[in-house]
Amino acid sequence: MNRRLIVRIATALLAVAMLAVPASAVAGKNKNKGKTLTVCERGCKYNKIQKAVKKAGKSKKVETIKVKPGKYVEGVVLDGSKFNGLTIKGTGKTPRKTILEGKNAQLPGGLGIANNGIEIDDAKNVTIENMWVRNFATNGVFWRDTNTDDNKNTCKNPVGKNVDVSFNRSYGLFTFGCVGGAFIGGEGWGHGDSAYYVGATPFQDNPQTTVINKVDSYENVLGYSGTNSKYMNIKNSNFYNNGVGLVPNTLDSEPFEPTGDSVIQNNNIFWNNFNYFLDASPVQTVSNGLGELNCPGPDCVTLQYPTGLGVALFGANGWTVKNNEIFGNFKWGVAMFSDPFNDGDDAISENNQVLNNEMGRNGTDTNNIDFWVDGSGLANCFSGNDSSTKAPDPGGQVSTADLYPSCPAPAGPTPGANGTSFGDLDLVTELIEYVGSSDDNPPENQECSWNQHPHPAFEDFEPVDITPGPVCP
Repeated sequence: MNRRLIVRIATALLAVAMLAVPASAVAGKNKNKGKTLTVCERGCKYNKIQKAVKKAGKSKKVETIKVKPGKYVEGVVLDGSKFNGLTIKGTGKTPRKTILEGKNAQLPGGLGIANNGIEIDDAKNVTIENMWVRNFATNGVFWRDTNTDDNKNTCKNPVGKNVDVSFNRSYGLFTFGCVGGAFIGGEGWGHGDSAYYVGATPFQDNPQTTVINKVDSYENVLGYSGTNSKYMNIKNSNFYNNGVGLVPNTLDSEPFEPTGDSVIQNNNIFWNNFNYFLDASPVQTVSNGLGELNCPGPDCVTLQYPTGLGVALFGANGWTVKNNEIFGNFKWGVAMFSDPFNDGDDAISENNQVLNNEMGRNGTDTNNIDFWVDGSGLANCFSGNDSSTKAPDPGGQVSTADLYPSCPAPAGPTPGANGTSFGDLDLVTELIEYVGSSDDNPPENQECSWNQHPHPAFEDFEPVDITPGPVCP
């Protein structure tokens, strides 16, 4: 073939190929993406994370802020869609090398105390990675949609990856009104509410799953809490030494009731006997209780969260708890109850499945009672669980078989579940007596009804014990 003809053909083919490729790719990379800013304590252009964030907000070219090992005493705020797609990443070998410190931390511009370590408002695809966020007045990292009423879903795909959070007053990693996202890896401890919290998940026609995977949550009031959370997949994690391991719940305090359509699977949920009500506890709850009953009056009680519990499904609809190891919880392994005081009666536990869980480590580290339900709701079922302890019949009113039907659940209310938010009177009374506190019955006395025993060794974990304990009647 003629050499000139070959050159012409090759040139034509190249031109066709160039037309098929975006101009940004021809230039080597997207002109508006890929730039990295570096933060370090000294010797860099940016010695504060917020300074780099401010620059990123002014330039569409910044994709990543890398933070070198050190301690940064500041609150960081990302406000608005100009931060879509931004990653803030510690560069140390572990999260503990790059510390965002809340003690004495101030808001940008010296506008007051920094309540949150990193606050991300109305931004999508923002990732925080490989950092230790600790000691903030309210939350560690907080992603949120600031106006859930407009249905714009301005918070999407929030990601916390290998982030350690400790002793933030309320929550460690916290999303509110967000769609999708993930908490992957990392540890959370010392929180007055929960280390991991997903709240107010909007209803979605094509749901995006929110994933919690391979986290360790311990010595918190609650390991995981999710008020009106939905489309969750919580898996491959350790929830231990908390007051309660996991608490999906429905409350009027947040939009998008109820919590539902989620899975808790392949986790270790154990030793959740952290009596944070005791004076010697290093963690104090931020909750003043879930409400009052019979107040004012001589029988007034404050309803507290329970302790000694692995999984609490509180007004949950369509949660599946499966293939978990649940053991050594001194009150209940899995408890399911509704809230008859919820406005609109949205907090009914129904359509929940508890499947194929290993309970009590073959009898060597039992839960006091593996399963406890209050007799409310409908279509809840239990199957394939290796149970070492059974809930007794409640005063002969209903049978254990009626309260814990096999899956699939029979249609409609069963003899042990009445289809409403108010359960069996004896069972509801038992629950109120456990979680209700008063001057004569302080909340730390929940421990007085535990079935305590030594725990056999489990991997390299250590059970928590707060002494002295309560003075039991």
